[in-house]
Amino acid sequence: MNNFLTSNNLEFYLFGITKIFFVLFALLYFVFAIIVVKQVTSMSKSVSDKFNYILIIFSFLHLAFSVLLILIMLGL
Repeated sequence: MNNFLTSNNLEFYLFGITKIFFVLFALLYFVFAIIVVKQVTSMSKSVSDKFNYILIIFSFLHLAFSVLLILIMLGL
């Protein structure tokens, strides 16, 4: 009879569960990055400053890195 709780199967299932949690948290972080971009763009429309474009660029870079994080987590 095949034992389902061998160390290889148990490690495989734990790795799968860990990967699911990492992907879910990466997706949650992506939602946070979208909210940051929305808040920075709305702030830039209401407050005029010479650093607005720099802040907008950094917020979009933050969004791009969160997409990269999702792709890395899916590639685990």
